[in-house]
Amino acid sequence: MTTSDNAAPAAPERSPRRRGRPEAFKGNRQEALIQAAAQLFYKHGYDGASVRDIAAAVGITSGSIFYHFQSKEEILAAVLMQGMTIGSAIVRESIEGVSGARARLDALVRGHLLALHGENTHFHHIWLKDLGRLPDNLRAPLKVLSKDYQALWLEVLDEVKAAGLIKGDQHLFRKVAIGALNWTVQWVNEPTEAQIIELAKAFTATLLNEPDATVPSLILGQGKGPAESA
Repeated sequence: MTTSDNAAPAAPERSPRRRGRPEAFKGNRQEALIQAAAQLFYKHGYDGASVRDIAAAVGITSGSIFYHFQSKEEILAAVLMQGMTIGSAIVRESIEGVSGARARLDALVRGHLLALHGENTHFHHIWLKDLGRLPDNLRAPLKVLSKDYQALWLEVLDEVKAAGLIKGDQHLFRKVAIGALNWTVQWVNEPTEAQIIELAKAFTATLLNEPDATVPSLILGQGKGPAESA
């Protein structure tokens, strides 16, 4: 997400003038381009993956990609939109049908970690690193999704506060919790689902300042090695 303050930003890769193209061509090919771009941005970084690379990954020419997206920035926006949509759905599914303030918070934390470290983890790494690259017009739809997700957290945290489990401000609690959860991408590497669930329970207990006798195996360095750097 950080860029050099002194270096001039690279000019975005933009399309040549568009010509007519049947809309039916777009569907599956556009989805394939988003998937390919997500993998390439994750493996090589946004700057390290060119439009030519993305096109080649799905077997088309670099010029053909512009029938689907007007610029490389627009491809990034589509990747982030898909990642946020998938992630929000995972979290909502995690808390669906769960009752009780503490249980709902635990489900919320678990869903967030499952979204971060599940099969779509590459989308969320890109969100954390590259969202700031987008101009305001492309970031606006993502802000709408982000606000919806914030509202989901605050809905649960209102319940948690009403139950007397937290004393402070829900908005600050949300920022602290999500910041800590997102930072796990720096020290958790390819966890199993059981490890994610174990970690979520410990996170919930820690956030609520509860005693927890069980230290998650990921923190102890067991299992599929977390590369802990902090």
